[in-house]
Amino acid sequence: MSTWNDVGRIALDLPEAVEGQAHEGSPAYDVQKRQFARLRWDDDGREILQFWTDDREALVQGKPEAYWITKAFPSAVFAHLDRLDVGELREIVTESWRARAPKRLVKAHPEVS
Repeated sequence: MSTWNDVGRIALDLPEAVEGQAHEGSPAYDVQKRQFARLRWDDDGREILQFWTDDREALVQGKPEAYWITKAFPSAVFAHLDRLDVGELREIVTESWRARAPKRLVKAHPEVS
């Protein structure tokens, strides 16, 4: 089970990652002013991670109880944090950083995989 605190520990280990805020004030992590992790909540108060990846369909098909996509946010993926272990969380936050960081920054940090 993961939490937003786990997201923070992972995110801030990534190059040029900083704490940020979404437009309505919810916590987020940015790389060069582009969000790569954002906290949301469901109606029951469960923590939801919004992130970005090229493997959207594979994630949703592989673990539909944890991941989903919506038409309202066509490039993002959502996950209930309490359905993810920390290893899986590290993979998706890192992938989201790679998807959202400028290409030159990703190229400069091949160790981030």
